[in-house]
Amino acid sequence: MSTSAISGSTSYVQQILASAVQTAATSSSNGSVGGVTSASTSDSTKLSPFAQLVSALQQLQQSDPTQYTQATQKIAANLQSAAQTAQSQGNSAAATQLTQLASDFTAASQTGQLPNLQDLAKATGAGGHHHHHHAEESSSSTTDSTTNPQTIIANTLSAASGVQTGA
Repeated sequence: MSTSAISGSTSYVQQILASAVQTAATSSSNGSVGGVTSASTSDSTKLSPFAQLVSALQQLQQSDPTQYTQATQKIAANLQSAAQTAQSQGNSAAATQLTQLASDFTAASQTGQLPNLQDLAKATGAGGHHHHHHAEESSSSTTDSTTNPQTIIANTLSAASGVQTGA
């Protein structure tokens, strides 16, 4: 991975988190826009599931690089297994997406960097579906909990590190 890709992903992370915080602030039920100023754990309940995953990954990456490596390896293995499940169920689109994510998490475990966030956003429904991704997730008949990338990543992170993502 080139250094320009690494520095580019850092600014992309900041952009995504800033966007998530802004979205959470503007959509919070109490209307308190000034109430959300950072992506700290006290605000995590107001962040999108995607932002919570990214935040949890970042926290683990910074606090315990060894555990981050182990967690991303386990996530990659679980995503690859889910890809095989999706393929056997005839869902080749999900299998392709899960395989790509598994590859991204394998690379993350080897480099110590965050996985490709564009792929992650796309897979978790955060890529441009800010207003409708919850309905899309719950109504999807082809993605169950065994092949839902967000569920797989959140559960694996939680089990591997004790970090709760709320997803």
